[in-house]
Amino acid sequence: METKQLENRSVEVLFKWIMFTAAITGMAVIAAFYPIQGNVPLIVIPSILVLIFCKPVFFERLKLTTLLTMRILIVLAAFRVFNPQVYVDCIMLMLIVNILEATFTDLLRYKKYFNAVSGFALALGVITLRGLWQFDAPFGDYYLARGALPAITIMYALAYTLWNWIFVTNEFSSSVALMHVGFLGAPLIGSLCTLGLGAYGGIGMWLLLRANSLSIGGWLQIGAKDWFEREFYHEKFDRFVTWTKGRNVQIVCMVINVALIAACIVLMMQNGGITFEFAPLAAPGK
Repeated sequence: METKQLENRSVEVLFKWIMFTAAITGMAVIAAFYPIQGNVPLIVIPSILVLIFCKPVFFERLKLTTLLTMRILIVLAAFRVFNPQVYVDCIMLMLIVNILEATFTDLLRYKKYFNAVSGFALALGVITLRGLWQFDAPFGDYYLARGALPAITIMYALAYTLWNWIFVTNEFSSSVALMHVGFLGAPLIGSLCTLGLGAYGGIGMWLLLRANSLSIGGWLQIGAKDWFEREFYHEKFDRFVTWTKGRNVQIVCMVINVALIAACIVLMMQNGGITFEFAPLAAPGK
């Protein structure tokens, strides 16, 4: 009887997670292509409501406010209040800041030195990506972030996903860690779903989709944390998370991440090196 209940519980959690991840992926993709029609109702408005009515603690309020600010700025970029490429350049800088913020948390608060090494490598690895607003996209209004080769973008996305999930397991419970599997998986799934767009989709959309899933995750986690803690708890997954915190596993993850970023840097240097130009503040045509 107890075994049957555990099996039912496993199936229930699995189906909830699948539906949740599908919803997050769809929301992230819609908000990506349509920074006004999609981003505003799916990210901006819910974030404002959570900040007003859910009374988050200081750190949660600071984090969500930062994410909300970037979501509002992309709306202004879409309206061509300023050059959208300037926004993309800021996003690349904010990616470094976001990674370093989490890395120093791992290093100083949790003493997770191996994942901190991965974080520093990822922050350095941002130089292998170049974000460009797609002014001539066949539809939508968005940016792509890619390396000189698709392999660079793929390796960076995988390294970031592994590093960030390890960070989440150090920071939160196993229930929230399972939720973040969806948040981290959504950008990869969304990238696969847009492969049919050729040069205007695919893995180049990963960073934009990750920014969206992170923002959606911000208001969802604050607004419904108790629900996720209760409904996403699974004993076997909890044991798995505990296992990933082991020293040997953390070392292996660090080695994988550093190797992936090193490969990204080598390939970048072999294919033109660092490519960056300061964009003018004024929007094209103004």
